[in-house]
Amino acid sequence: MELHIQSDFDCVYLINGELSDRADSLTMSEYDVVYVTVFPIDIRLLPYTVKLEGADNIKNSLAVGVRLSAEHYLLHLAPRLPVLYGNADSFRNIRTPSRIGRLFSHVKNGDMTAAFAMLTENLKSSISENALEAFFSACERVAECTWSDGNNFYLIPANGLPRLCSYTLKDEFIDDLSQCDE
Repeated sequence: MELHIQSDFDCVYLINGELSDRADSLTMSEYDVVYVTVFPIDIRLLPYTVKLEGADNIKNSLAVGVRLSAEHYLLHLAPRLPVLYGNADSFRNIRTPSRIGRLFSHVKNGDMTAAFAMLTENLKSSISENALEAFFSACERVAECTWSDGNNFYLIPANGLPRLCSYTLKDEFIDDLSQCDE
């Protein structure tokens, strides 16, 4: 099984004692115990460690681990802030989200003008706001498949199985969104 680690911030990882600056695709057994220590590059953020026990799903304020399929497990890491209370604005936009991540955020935040600005004219004319909202509605996050070629991503619901989807680009705009048949 492949372990894919993604983070919302620039960092290096210590994975079971081995230092790595990328963790797009690591091989592990579904019964392994894996320790991932995150060392942020940004001095405003704190390091922390996540323990994965096999391919069990995990969810807390810093880490979400999801079994995407029989061959893929995604660990998504959030920044650990040094304060409990205070001005969170100084920590916004630690990393620019991927193109599909930005579209997902715009739709989830109800900013359909910004969402439609990311689409080609052809797609804008063939999709309604309701259809675009429905595509993302049951999901709480997206995970781009940085470990594979193409523009594939998973829609990850709060409960249930992740859906593999893809998008195509034309002149840097999203030209098509579709669910893949697995």
